[in-house]
Amino acid sequence: MIEITLVYAIVSGGLFCLLLLRRPLYGIIQRACPLLLELRRLPPLPSISQGIKRLVADHLTYPTLLSPGRYFDRWSRGDALLLLAYFAANISCFLVPWSSVHQAGRRAGVLAVVNLLFLCVNPYLSLQADMMGISLQNYRRLHACVGAATFLLSVFHAIAAGSLRSKFIREEPVNLFAIVAMSCLCAQFIPLALRRFTYECALRLHQLLALAIGYALWRHVGATHHLSRLYLCVGAALFLVSCAVLLVSLLYYHGLGLSRARISYDLQTITVRLYLHKPLKIQAGQYINLWVPWASLSSFAQTHPFTVISWSEEPQEYLELFIQPVRGFTRDLMSLSAYGPTTCIALFSGPHGKQSHMHEYENVVMIATGFGIAAQFPHLKKLIHDHHVQRTNVRRIHLIWKIEALDVGIAAQQLLNEALDEDKLYGDRILRISMYSNINGISEVPFGRRATWYQGEIPLREILTTEIAERRKSSSTVVAISAEKALRRELIDLMRELRATNIDLAHLEYQP
Repeated sequence: MIEITLVYAIVSGGLFCLLLLRRPLYGIIQRACPLLLELRRLPPLPSISQGIKRLVADHLTYPTLLSPGRYFDRWSRGDALLLLAYFAANISCFLVPWSSVHQAGRRAGVLAVVNLLFLCVNPYLSLQADMMGISLQNYRRLHACVGAATFLLSVFHAIAAGSLRSKFIREEPVNLFAIVAMSCLCAQFIPLALRRFTYECALRLHQLLALAIGYALWRHVGATHHLSRLYLCVGAALFLVSCAVLLVSLLYYHGLGLSRARISYDLQTITVRLYLHKPLKIQAGQYINLWVPWASLSSFAQTHPFTVISWSEEPQEYLELFIQPVRGFTRDLMSLSAYGPTTCIALFSGPHGKQSHMHEYENVVMIATGFGIAAQFPHLKKLIHDHHVQRTNVRRIHLIWKIEALDVGIAAQQLLNEALDEDKLYGDRILRISMYSNINGISEVPFGRRATWYQGEIPLREILTTEIAERRKSSSTVVAISAEKALRRELIDLMRELRATNIDLAHLEYQP
């Protein structure tokens, strides 16, 4: 009879491979047989697809089971069901069929190794999220859930093994490295506590502990557990392949030289212009992981994801970043340019992130708070450009921004003016901007006919109701948001009420 843990490994590995191959297969079909993709537009497939999407949104995506807190994000009904199914699959695999505590403990140990593979496939979460075709935020959540399952399975395995042994000889390599692996696994809670104070150092500690766990497991399973050793070999091979892919991409983008970053700090905002070794094509909304080794003593081990706010139809010779100085790496960048703009060498990986589908809608509502405006800029530029060259369905764009500090608004003024100027080049103006602020002394102020500054909070209900009333009948609308947690929660609750109005919600990669 085939071992149930082997079935779990095969099924989960197959699903993982399907996710990895989804985007390459789509690209191959798009180039080899584009007519095959056009079949999905034939009636009644679009209406059926829209109906299924609406049912999923109404019953799984929008209902909130766990409200966002300080250390965790919102959990929807769909998120909870997926998590429940994942844990149920693991529990059933080591408890059913029940034979003995020893058998259940052994299965739990094997399942912990299998789950560990998915945690250690890639050196960077961004690269793994790209390969699976999901957002970085969703992959972080998946990574945390798989890590929790691995920890619980390991604890059960240790308890079951300890309860069946009358004498525990610590000096034996199998037992010694079991203690080392379990200690390192428990020590993974230390980076969780440290990440609020020094995220980059916590991340490196997390990665070092993961390597120690892998080595300890290799010594713990011994030469007799062939399947467990095979799983560890597969995980190590995938990790090395991922490192090779990352190294090749770095060499391709940088060649034999390094990029140069011009860093400046003004008006509570860090702006970075990254001059590339060779031109690079960036999709709207994508981000890079930036490494500036001379920013501080510890920055050689620090990288940080930043959204690229510049966009061009052609490959770009430099990338622009719009950064909020908080702590850690961003504070180091601020200190580096505290006495004026400075230029230093830099390295980056990417571009990372999914391509948006805003161009498929006629009406686009962009909502941002604070530095969330950085995530909207590239989409705004692309939509305006594509509209004027008649490459998109978009007819109306409404950008809504809550400004938390006047200096940040002034820092972004040039970028907003550039978008307005490009929008009026061809006479067909589709962009309107509404800015909100609680800054004292500022009331409603019009900036021309298409930009207005309001006092107070963003009236979401009023704005969406107006957008629905003013749009063309039966047209589609997407609401793209990059905002604080409270506003995102309010918007999701409002979307549940507007379920029959053909409005979709899009969360951008960066959320402040």
